[in-house]
Amino acid sequence: MSLTLEFFPKGETTLESPEYYRKLLNMASLTGVLMISSGAETHRVEDTVHRILSTTGFEHAEAMVFPTGLVVTLSDPSSVNLSITERVPGVSNNLGRVADVNQVSREFCSGKITLDEAVDKLNIIKNERRFSNFMIIVGYILASCGFCVMFGGNFGDAICTFFCGLAAGLVNVYLGPKIGKGFVTCIVASAAVTVTAVIVAFLSKQIFDISLQAQCMIIGGIMPLVPGLAMTNAARDILHGDHLSGGARAIEAFCVAAMVAVGVGAGMAIANVCGFADTLILSFNLSIETFTRFLAATACSAIAVVGFALLFEIHPRLMPYCALCGAISWAVYLVADYFGASGVWSTFYATLAVDLFSHISARTLKTPVIIFLITGLLPLVPGISIYKSVYFVMYGEGDAGETLLGAILCVGAIALAIFLMDTLLDMDKRLRAYIKQKRTHKT
Repeated sequence: MSLTLEFFPKGETTLESPEYYRKLLNMASLTGVLMISSGAETHRVEDTVHRILSTTGFEHAEAMVFPTGLVVTLSDPSSVNLSITERVPGVSNNLGRVADVNQVSREFCSGKITLDEAVDKLNIIKNERRFSNFMIIVGYILASCGFCVMFGGNFGDAICTFFCGLAAGLVNVYLGPKIGKGFVTCIVASAAVTVTAVIVAFLSKQIFDISLQAQCMIIGGIMPLVPGLAMTNAARDILHGDHLSGGARAIEAFCVAAMVAVGVGAGMAIANVCGFADTLILSFNLSIETFTRFLAATACSAIAVVGFALLFEIHPRLMPYCALCGAISWAVYLVADYFGASGVWSTFYATLAVDLFSHISARTLKTPVIIFLITGLLPLVPGISIYKSVYFVMYGEGDAGETLLGAILCVGAIALAIFLMDTLLDMDKRLRAYIKQKRTHKT
């Protein structure tokens, strides 16, 4: 971190003022670092930091944010020049921290807390863990089991997917910090999920004569590893004009997805060597067969999203809204599919519904929209395409390139729907402000 401080001779500030501005700049920088490292969108970080800096009334208050750092500047001809450059070494998926930091910035900008109180709260948030390792592993299990049913598995498959979620959780929580490389951890976790699913399915058939759908167990287990947050943030950053940040996040999402595919492929190779290849098939049925099936899939999408809420360390009071976002997302997708829409169009309609509900929830609860949008979009992330592509490559069936193209189109549908809904909501906001201004002038 570098800090530049220059006092102007003509300034009329007291000795305390420059120190206050320095502390304010440090507080703004800490706010930005916490949000970047927790997975917030670039434009949200810039907006939050700018609001904090604007409380000084300086002529120039600016924040330039990148995925790996930020530059924060305060300057005024009659006062001081201050600038901080800080690097952010790594990014985690901690949306709960984003919401907490956003709340502190709101309280400070509205005058409810002092600068020192804000700094103290931010330091507490920085060192705080909302959930224990045990609860994080529970999150992996809930997400895996929920997605298993969503993607065509029955409740027997979901029960056995417990072991896949457990394997993914143990690798990420305990082995990941020892490995120290996120991509390697992703490969190991995906391979562990695949091998676990194959072994459970094989033993179930041999010992209990019960046939399990290993493919549903695998896709359920790897969904917590698929980079849904990076994909969504990449789309939102690009649509807000932050092309550098959006491009970097898109590359990150692609690399993580590729590592998941490599891990699944490694697990399939191990299954072939051990003679368990018969348990691996390519069969997913996402369509509505009965109303009971529809309710079960929708309910399990809510359960899966609650699991992700634990992984993202979201506050428990927000989890019901996140679960509702997930349920709305998958319900709209299934209904669109029932009426003959393709997977791309079903994804588009579901994203529109989730984006609208996310904005309503965010405005009602005074919470960043990303919390509800990300959790609502997770069921729509094309994780099945990863399994299909690897399966086609391993067994020479189907066209892996066509499958990947379908996945890219689904991601594009998500981005387009977000852009359309955000544009409509922004137009509505501007129209309301214009009407309010006109009424004020008349009175």
